[in-house]
Amino acid sequence: MNRVLALKLLPESAIAVLVGPSADERVVVEAVLTTPLPAGDDAAARGAALSAALHELKPNRAPTVLAIPRGELSVLNLDLPPAPIGDLPDLVHLQAQRDVALAEDGEGFDFLPLEGSEDHPYKVLGVGLLPGQWKAIRETCDAADLRVVRIVPEPFGWCELGRRAMAGEPDTAAVRVFASIIQRQAVVWASEADRLRLLRSVWLPEDENAAADAAALGGELRRTLLSLAQSDFEPRSATKCIYIGADADEIAGELGATLSKPVQAVPIDRLVEAAQFEQVAPLSETGPMAALAAAVMERQAAPIDLLHPRRRPAAPNRNRTYVLAGIAAAALVLLLVGNGYRRLRQPLEAAEIARAEQQALEPTLKALATDEVKARSVRQWLDGSVNLLTELDRLGLQLRPTPLGSA
Repeated sequence: MNRVLALKLLPESAIAVLVGPSADERVVVEAVLTTPLPAGDDAAARGAALSAALHELKPNRAPTVLAIPRGELSVLNLDLPPAPIGDLPDLVHLQAQRDVALAEDGEGFDFLPLEGSEDHPYKVLGVGLLPGQWKAIRETCDAADLRVVRIVPEPFGWCELGRRAMAGEPDTAAVRVFASIIQRQAVVWASEADRLRLLRSVWLPEDENAAADAAALGGELRRTLLSLAQSDFEPRSATKCIYIGADADEIAGELGATLSKPVQAVPIDRLVEAAQFEQVAPLSETGPMAALAAAVMERQAAPIDLLHPRRRPAAPNRNRTYVLAGIAAAALVLLLVGNGYRRLRQPLEAAEIARAEQQALEPTLKALATDEVKARSVRQWLDGSVNLLTELDRLGLQLRPTPLGSA
């Protein structure tokens, strides 16, 4: 795919980011658009307005990924007992239904296991939308004629940026703790070997103050490091801290002073090429959306996808077994029928052979019929003629003179 559209729907507006192909880990943004939308629940009107606005970008039915803002999501941190991985979806949904309303088909809610196995308790991150929200989003996208391929929580765009930032690092198995500030909110997440271990959102003080923001974020980073130290897995090397965002060097320095630990700075413009669109929307807002679109383009799996949630593995499809068994049974029946038919045909075939031989001998039989008539005449003549020897013997007895010695 050449282009992917990332879209964020807000109550009264929408932000669209069109991402094109790139030769390296940097995300190339081709266009950014912000457009007002009608407020309210009229999905058809919102979809029509969105479709008209997106016409300027000419996405040509490009695959679309929806980024759902953190404020619209229901987030659950679940602790579940050890269980086979195949049973985990049922356990998660059973527990989640106690806290949030879920759609009957399970769409609009997905989860990510952070820790645990069949032998250890699970820590699971669940994220979902209320059924009303889910319905409104889907109807709006349908009315806008969008080809939606993923619906992902927006904070996971920062996780994708973190993966790209560390793509060239030699120690890919190291545990890393990331942080980013977006307006009056911060995102903190931890990963190990591209596996997400933790994701949190932090609300910053209402008054914008760099020192206060760094202090609040530094405290959350310290709690995150302690949480990782008490988790079941053991880091293979020292945990690294990375800050991604605008003014990264300054904020990373303040975080390092708060933590008494070095914090690596990664400017967001090093990861996302969209500086020319800063007047349309800040890079801290378009950056994670662009990262989600780039993940779709590169076919990177999303940790959580509300459109394609994790489900219990489907039961083995035995149709193929049944078909093969039916074919074998049919073959056996055909074999038995064939043997019976062959046995019935044997005398008939012998009769046909005899009949053919008879037809072949018919000219010879006609020729011998005349000889049979002649033979029958000779036999009748022989049977009706006198035996001369017998007659002579009889006459001899009658005509022989009486011997002299006869009394």
